[in-house]
Amino acid sequence: MILSNCIALEELPKDIGKLLRLNELNLAFCSSLKALPDSMSQLKELKHLDLSNCVKLRCLPDSIVNLSQLKTFRLSNCKKLKNLPMEFGTLQSLVELDLSDCSQLQCLPDSIVHFSQLKTFRLDGCNKLTNLPMEFGTLQSLVELDLSHCSQLGCLPDSIVHLSQLETFPLEGCENLTNLPMEFGKLQSLVHLDLSRCSQLRCLPDSIPHLSQLKTFQLRGCEKLTNLPMDFGKLQTLAKLDLCGCSQLGCLPDSIVHLSQLKTFRLGGCENFTNLPMEFGKLQSLVELGLSGCSQLGCLPDSIVHLSQLQTFRLEGCDNLTNLPMEFGKLQSLVELDLCDCSQLGCLPDSIVNLSQLKTFQLWQCHKLETLPMEFGKLQSLVELDLWDCSQLGCLPDSIVNLSQLKTFQLAYCEKLENLPMEFGKLESLVELDLFDCSQLGCLPDSIVNLSQLKTLQLSHCKKLENLPMEFGKLESLVELSLSHCSQLRCLPDSIVNLSQLKTFRLSKCHKLENLPMEFGKLQSLVELDLSHCSQLRCLPDSIVNLSQLKTFRLSKCHESENLPMEFEKLQSLVELNLSGGRG
Repeated sequence: MILSNCIALEELPKDIGKLLRLNELNLAFCSSLKALPDSMSQLKELKHLDLSNCVKLRCLPDSIVNLSQLKTFRLSNCKKLKNLPMEFGTLQSLVELDLSDCSQLQCLPDSIVHFSQLKTFRLDGCNKLTNLPMEFGTLQSLVELDLSHCSQLGCLPDSIVHLSQLETFPLEGCENLTNLPMEFGKLQSLVHLDLSRCSQLRCLPDSIPHLSQLKTFQLRGCEKLTNLPMDFGKLQTLAKLDLCGCSQLGCLPDSIVHLSQLKTFRLGGCENFTNLPMEFGKLQSLVELGLSGCSQLGCLPDSIVHLSQLQTFRLEGCDNLTNLPMEFGKLQSLVELDLCDCSQLGCLPDSIVNLSQLKTFQLWQCHKLETLPMEFGKLQSLVELDLWDCSQLGCLPDSIVNLSQLKTFQLAYCEKLENLPMEFGKLESLVELDLFDCSQLGCLPDSIVNLSQLKTLQLSHCKKLENLPMEFGKLESLVELSLSHCSQLRCLPDSIVNLSQLKTFRLSKCHKLENLPMEFGKLQSLVELDLSHCSQLRCLPDSIVNLSQLKTFRLSKCHESENLPMEFEKLQSLVELNLSGGRG
């Protein structure tokens, strides 16, 4: 019987117990239901009972323990439920019990340990639950136990180590949990253990390396954890280890290099972490390594180049990292490399050009990086290159034009970059080029017009840029063009009217721009045009009235602009027009 979402239902018929053959009763989201009738105990064939999100339900009738065939009992988000019947453990057939987010539930009856068939027990979000029954370990069939976000839970009973079938044990957000039972390693079937954000947990028991089936171990945000057991490397089946945000963790045990199955290793935000074991390269199965925010990490061990399966390597915010190993290019499987905000990194090893599978290379805010390797263009698989705010980068190697797969190229705030390679137009796969605030860039190479796939070109704040190539209109895929604050730009090439896909054109504060091409109205796809603060702009071409798709037109502070074209009312799609501070 499905009565879910009957939000006006306050009570069930007192004779519901006459439905003797009822197998399933779904009352989920009956948000007005306050109590259940005693006659429910007569539903001897009931196997599935769902009371989840019955937010006004305060208690269960004692007689409910007579539902001897009940296998699934869901009570999640029953926010007013404070306790369970004392003899609740009489429900011997129960396989799944969900009490998640029963935020008023303070304790469990001792009888609960008699659930001999129980496999799944969810208590996540029971943030007033302070402890578990002492003999909790007698739940021998338990496979999944979820205690995540039981923020008042101070300890686990020692008997919990006898849950011999337990495979999944989330304890995330148990903020008051200070330690684990000494013999925790007896949980021989455990596959997934999550201790993330157990912010009072200072250490792990030495027995934990005995978890011979463990594959996933989450310790993210354990802020007081200072070390790992010396024999941690005995966790031979471990595939994922997350230590992100363990800010007091200073080092790793040498034995960690024996985690032969480890594929994902995250150490981001370990602010006191100073070095990796010398033989770290023995982690031959490693696919992802995250060291972002390890601000005290000064160098990487040379052996790291032997991580032959490594595909993702994040080093963002490693402020003390001055260089990479000379043979870094041996990481032949690397697909993503993040060196953002490595503010002390002065150069890249020449061997880096041998990363033949590299697709994404992030180097933004590497403030001491002055050059790239001469043969940088050998990175033939590169799709995204981010050099944003590499403020000391003076030039790009000519070979960069050989990056035939490059789609996104970020060079914003490269304040010392004076020019682009002459053959820059060979980057025929380029879709996005960002040169925002390249304040020393005086011109663009003529070849740039060959970027046939280019959709976005950001040139705002290029204060020395005086003109654009004459054949600029060949960029027929261009959708967005930003030239705002190009204060030396005097005119636009006539060919610009051939940008048939252009939708957004920003020219605000181009103080020396005096006019627009006569056939400007050919830009039939234009939706947004910003000419605000173009203080020398004298007039608009009559053809501008042919911009049939134009919705936003800004002309504020165009002091020299005279009258608007006579047929200006033809701009039928116009939604926003700003003429404030103008003369016309």
